[in-house]
Amino acid sequence: MKVFVLIERRADYSRYKPILEKMKADPFFEIHLVVTGICLLDLHGKDVNYIEDDGFTINAKIPMFDSNAPDSGAEMVRSMARVLTDVTFELEKSKPDLVLSGFDIGGNFAVTIAAAHMNIPVAHIQGGEVTGSIDEAIRHAMSKFSHIHFPATEDARDRLVRLGENPKDIYVVGCPSIDVLVNTPSLDAKELEIEFDLDFSKPFVLVIQHPVTTEAMSSIDQIRETMKALQQIDAQVVFLLPNNDAGHSKIIEEIKASGFKWIPSLPTLKFVNLYRNAWALVGNSSSGIHETPTLKIPAVNIGNRQMGRERAANVIDVTNDASEIEKAINKALFDGDFRKMVSEIRNPYGDGNSADQIVQTLKNLDLARVSIQKIFYEGK
Repeated sequence: MKVFVLIERRADYSRYKPILEKMKADPFFEIHLVVTGICLLDLHGKDVNYIEDDGFTINAKIPMFDSNAPDSGAEMVRSMARVLTDVTFELEKSKPDLVLSGFDIGGNFAVTIAAAHMNIPVAHIQGGEVTGSIDEAIRHAMSKFSHIHFPATEDARDRLVRLGENPKDIYVVGCPSIDVLVNTPSLDAKELEIEFDLDFSKPFVLVIQHPVTTEAMSSIDQIRETMKALQQIDAQVVFLLPNNDAGHSKIIEEIKASGFKWIPSLPTLKFVNLYRNAWALVGNSSSGIHETPTLKIPAVNIGNRQMGRERAANVIDVTNDASEIEKAINKALFDGDFRKMVSEIRNPYGDGNSADQIVQTLKNLDLARVSIQKIFYEGK
């Protein structure tokens, strides 16, 4: 089976990586890998280098973002349009048996639309979840263009059925980024402390705050509220730079001027090991919802970006208000009863075997029975 995969940013690479590793090790599969988006940009850490360092062959690179382009919703659309156009040529050239797409990211949205129009079966990872921002609309739209579904939870599976997807084409597998957390080798903590100038025995907060596209004009005010709170906390702070959705430039400017430590991106090995030593995650990344329960650390989830998403009890939801954020971080770091409860929770998004389930399902899939013609399922 030739499987076409497109990667745009670290968020989708973290989920694809364990799947790609299993496919690469299995002669049943042939991978056609395309890299685009901020993975090609120096400002955001140029993750394409990490993908190559991980041993994957990149078959094509599609430039998605113009240099010096405006930071706007309109530019997000133009960027998707570039991928939508150019990926059709890659699909024609590679002639894949199946496109593996995922999540709620523009580049994946583009390849999903293109493949559906070109009568290529699409398998979509993590559909059916509810969130804020434009992400939810993109995710549900991708589900309607897809033919096979790999949601993370039963709740997401039921929502896909209500969206008219046939239960026979839905396989609940969990979130594949958890596989990475579970299986990444450990690095020496002392060496990491030296490299990042941290002391893991003392409170250490990792911060990932992305723009909310439906609130792009408020991005600068939102990050300032977060920083006001962090300045009042007795803890070490490290920011990871956000993605480049509309509203990102002001967030990056504020982070770089803040005096806090910041990192554009990291290879998986270092990121996971840094993450494992964090006392809490702060911001609005889906990582706070999907992954922190596995690490047994609290997540302070700020604002509307993850609104409505299924979550474990380690997540503290707050608005974009400095006093609320400060109170929540203090609870996450210093409330002994809360931290004990967090140490015992179960992750609703799985236990680290998602990639194996996805790969085995694809191996046993009879592509001949996959209907390209989508029909709204009404339970009859």
